[in-house]
Amino acid sequence: MTGYADPEILIGTWLHAQTGLKVYVDRDFNGNERSLAAVAHLQRAPGSDDVALSLDDVLLDIDVYAADSDHARNAANTIWSAMTFQLPRTTFDNGVFVTRSVAVTRPCWAPDPTLKRRTAAYRVILHGIV
Repeated sequence: MTGYADPEILIGTWLHAQTGLKVYVDRDFNGNERSLAAVAHLQRAPGSDDVALSLDDVLLDIDVYAADSDHARNAANTIWSAMTFQLPRTTFDNGVFVTRSVAVTRPCWAPDPTLKRRTAAYRVILHGIV
């Protein structure tokens, strides 16, 4: 079946390969995984209206959780670097390619009562239909 590529799965898988971090893309992530290693949660945010048939303009929220502030900060900055410097001009195995990826908000602290959390939003423009 022809349709849009799922940007959460495409970019989540790519981000894991680039950073080595655990990246969750489903709604079942509970954010309470206790470990010193940072984990990331990538989720599509509400975005813009319809665009050209072969184009997807997506907003992605990426939250990083860790038990330690330094691990959360370092992981969030690693993701920011990958999303802004490595993701643009990437072509995935299914032919979908990225022409733009920018941080709408840089990683910043976000309240969470149980873990250290940093959050950022990214705008990604993908081309191609799978």
